[in-house]
Amino acid sequence: MKKICFINPPYHIFIERLTPPFNLLYLAAIAERAGWEAEIVDMDESTDELPEADVFGVSSSSPQWLEAVKLSRRLADEFPSSLKVVGGTHISSIPSDVRDTEFDVAVLGEGELMLERILKEVKDGKRKTHNNMKTVLDAKHLGFIENLDEIPFPAHHLIDYSEYKRGIYWGDHMLSRAVSIISSRGCPYNCIFCGSRVVFGRRTRFRSIENVVAEMKEVIDTIGFRGFNFHDDTFALDIKRTIGLCREFKKLNIVWRCLSRVNTVNEKTISAMEKSGCKELILGVESGSQKILDNLNKHTTVEQNLKAMKMVKKSGIQLKVGIIVGSPGETWETVEETKKMLKEYPPDFWNVSVFTPFPGTPVWNAPDKYGIKILTRDLTKYAMVGKDYKGIVAIETEDMKKEDIEHARDDLIDLLKDISPPHL
Repeated sequence: MKKICFINPPYHIFIERLTPPFNLLYLAAIAERAGWEAEIVDMDESTDELPEADVFGVSSSSPQWLEAVKLSRRLADEFPSSLKVVGGTHISSIPSDVRDTEFDVAVLGEGELMLERILKEVKDGKRKTHNNMKTVLDAKHLGFIENLDEIPFPAHHLIDYSEYKRGIYWGDHMLSRAVSIISSRGCPYNCIFCGSRVVFGRRTRFRSIENVVAEMKEVIDTIGFRGFNFHDDTFALDIKRTIGLCREFKKLNIVWRCLSRVNTVNEKTISAMEKSGCKELILGVESGSQKILDNLNKHTTVEQNLKAMKMVKKSGIQLKVGIIVGSPGETWETVEETKKMLKEYPPDFWNVSVFTPFPGTPVWNAPDKYGIKILTRDLTKYAMVGKDYKGIVAIETEDMKKEDIEHARDDLIDLLKDISPPHL
């Protein structure tokens, strides 16, 4: 049996290991379905040995890219006859970067269908494991996966969940350890700071309610966790479907958390979520300034922010808010507007992110258009949220220098720490 090893390069910015490399769990399940032996290595500073494999699959975000490049050279030295494939958000955004690596193949976009093709070619002898020719395969020409139910459930059995800290909390008390899950792909919105559409596109595709519930039952039966962390960009996008999911969740006796937009929730959906075990709803409110929301292309209003925050707090679900500081057009006046909003409806949990122009976002390609000065394109210094819950400032706005944004970030964190603890 041929073997494939999936590798997540080190990510030094993270405070702690919260969740396993979720995308690799899906790819490993695809490989196993194709008759391959699969292994997952989630690297950190202590990883000194890698297993032998016929194929290595590496997934990298932009802050991980330098480590991915180093890893490609290590794989070339230690396993010269193995095929080395790279995918993920970074290479999907800047395909030309594969030239500076020892990877043989770069896969752009959604990876499952292309992985199936690559593995079949290797098995059939049509793709040599190493031929010194770099190939870029764009999954877009295969089309997005329309029926997400056809994708096998993630290969959770390849992960030691004791190494990860994600849980579902009530205040400081963990109610359950949590498994990552996603019920849809793609987001119809076009916020200028988000790069997820590079891989999944803007058209949302949904798994069936039955398929989602079947995966959750499998997790409960095999791992024993009753906590679920939904990774959907906008969980409550379809009101009817959200209520249908909640109806089934209620039967499972679970606890869960999710992310949604302020313009996609209402009292009916929030009530259904609370009754089905939702303990935390994360709202990307971003700012208390309408000017900033417009500059971010959020297509939301401050009034919608306040209304959604009020509804969540009233429901009994814990409210977590995501705030961004240093956005295009940010001034001390807009920061004060954000402070005012947070004081009006204090969240239970929060994180303060620094606006960061990752590759794949409009600001990376045209910072001047947004009144942004990019101070460095060293991606190892890019972190919206980093150690001590403080993101790294890599930009300046027309009105705020780097030191001003750092000061504003710290002011917002100090304000929120007086209200509630930080929480990722």
